[in-house]
Amino acid sequence: MRGPTASRSGPGPVNRYDVPGMSATSSALADLGAGAVRVPRPGRLRATLFVGLANLGLACLIGTSYLDSLPPDLGPRLWCFAHAGLLTSLLTLALVPGSFLALAAVSRLGERTFLVAQTLTWSLFHLTLFIDTRVFGLYHYHLNGAAWNLLTTRGSQDSYHLGARIWALGIAMFALFSIGQWLLWKLAWLRIERTRGRNQLRSAYGLVFLFAGSIAVEKTIYADADLSRDRELVAMSKMFPIYPRLRVSEFMGGTVHAAQARAPRIEVRREGAGLALPSGAFQLPSDSPRPNILILVVDSWRKDMLNPEVTPRLWAFAQGARRFEDHLSGGNATRFGLFSLLYGLHGSYWWPVLEEQRSPLLVDVLMQAGYGARVFSSASMEFPEFRSTAWVSIQASVEDQFPSERRAVRDELLGRRFAEWIAEPKTTSAPFFAFALLDSAHQTYDFPADQTPFRPFAEELDYLEMARTHDELLRERVRNRYQNALYYADSIAGAMLDALECSGQLENTIVLITGDHGEEFAENGHWGHTSNFTPEQVSVPMILRGPGIEPGIERRPTSHVDVAATLLEACGLPESLRGSWTVGGNLLSPSLKRERVVAGWDELGLWTADAIFRVPLDIERPLELAAYDSHWNLLADQDRVIAEQAQALQELSRACTMFLAPSGARVARGSR
Repeated sequence: MRGPTASRSGPGPVNRYDVPGMSATSSALADLGAGAVRVPRPGRLRATLFVGLANLGLACLIGTSYLDSLPPDLGPRLWCFAHAGLLTSLLTLALVPGSFLALAAVSRLGERTFLVAQTLTWSLFHLTLFIDTRVFGLYHYHLNGAAWNLLTTRGSQDSYHLGARIWALGIAMFALFSIGQWLLWKLAWLRIERTRGRNQLRSAYGLVFLFAGSIAVEKTIYADADLSRDRELVAMSKMFPIYPRLRVSEFMGGTVHAAQARAPRIEVRREGAGLALPSGAFQLPSDSPRPNILILVVDSWRKDMLNPEVTPRLWAFAQGARRFEDHLSGGNATRFGLFSLLYGLHGSYWWPVLEEQRSPLLVDVLMQAGYGARVFSSASMEFPEFRSTAWVSIQASVEDQFPSERRAVRDELLGRRFAEWIAEPKTTSAPFFAFALLDSAHQTYDFPADQTPFRPFAEELDYLEMARTHDELLRERVRNRYQNALYYADSIAGAMLDALECSGQLENTIVLITGDHGEEFAENGHWGHTSNFTPEQVSVPMILRGPGIEPGIERRPTSHVDVAATLLEACGLPESLRGSWTVGGNLLSPSLKRERVVAGWDELGLWTADAIFRVPLDIERPLELAAYDSHWNLLADQDRVIAEQAQALQELSRACTMFLAPSGARVARGSR
């Protein structure tokens, strides 16, 4: 940009953009070479605006991947909302780096420093956005607190493996984005030079009006949905990252409030609340039985994978045991599945338990009764944070550092270590409590190259392809890879059971074998787990065998929250105490009918006879309470379905708060 020479009354610095005959482009390039600090100038701000609008367009191009999840028979109203909402969401996201760079543009940063900052900012923005589109394509949620927890918690590297191809693609994309940002900046200055600084903002007016119109359209549609309690559209808004919702019903009176009043008020979590679990220590009667206890968990083992083909050793073991045909995990992730199993509480209690580092009553009572403890896991017990929760009182008994990067090898080493431990001469006659987690069947599904009965199978998981398509051949190959991993984990589990039998202790051991959660192969539009509460993700096998346990098939509904009470009552804990410390029942005497609860990161699932309810942990998101069928499709007439299950939803609220103290209150950590 050219301009008049700055007038000065005396010596002083000259702004080179005001030197006649020197173009904006050549001056900017000179600055890049010198790294000089410049005074604020409108030219750089205009160039930054041009680059920002171009990056917003690129963000919209990347973000079109979110629309891949739209159903093909979308009506005009939802179509308009989806496309306008995408623009609004991405504009909201882009305002963060855009505002930061606008401030930097009018600062005294040198041109080189500013260009580096701009290049890194926008390149990281687009790379993160691209990653989020792939995550959404796989799991139908966005980078969130769970993802941050995964990246920042020690031991979490055992839970994911991206592979060299994805890392190479990420680096290549970042390099391309960076080159593109440099070219955009150069183009911006060429444009300023061509127009000599005149009418620089005029070309942006069209885009501004476009986005303003889009915002008006989608906000109007969303406001109408909020007033009419349209849960389908509210659910669709979760398609966008950081979607700014317009809750007009909060400011309206009359019939709107009356409609909301008819819906049950569900409170399943209280911010800052402590635990109100019993303060007195429970003791097992001195004359009660003391069987050994072994809990064996196969990661990601879903219900229909307990069969003679995939898990022949465990299937054979189940024939002489009690097999539960209608059993749910307590969550769609390891964190909540194992938490509910060991604590007998719903997953909503995870947060205060972690805050107070409270040990489960199951472990406390058994240790007080003289049990020896041993925990084996081929995945780190640092993530999820079980060393700070389930095993906080027996950390010295945890073995989870098996030296290999491969899950299959770690499982093999775990099996060997268990066999060594169970065969060791015992210095006392004390019973044992043992827990083992086999990790081979967790993504990316690991197994030895010579154990591949299921073919064709994916040589590796291509998450980029999986995020784009649910092709049946791809699903078969991924499923076969998973089944090969389960087949291998079954062989390890079988060898562990053989070692237990060889030690002579099988007949006096309660053996409980189950999965922490299930695994989906796009049957309902998702991959893996953590994304919904369908049978594929939360129905798991449950096998129970031991002294006093009658073999057979149990078809009544059961849940992981029943496990702790079942084990302690088998050791003599009075049934009359059950309601004072757990929300579960006893696996050996289940109810004919019941509602069951499964947990996710920021929501709960309530299984009833008529629907699966998605219940947000945040009480301020009432319209996210919604009812789905077993294939995760929204049911028609949501208000009617919710009203019919009001009692079950209110019972959920009671069960999730009955062991919470008032906000800010804490029960002494050492008390039980």
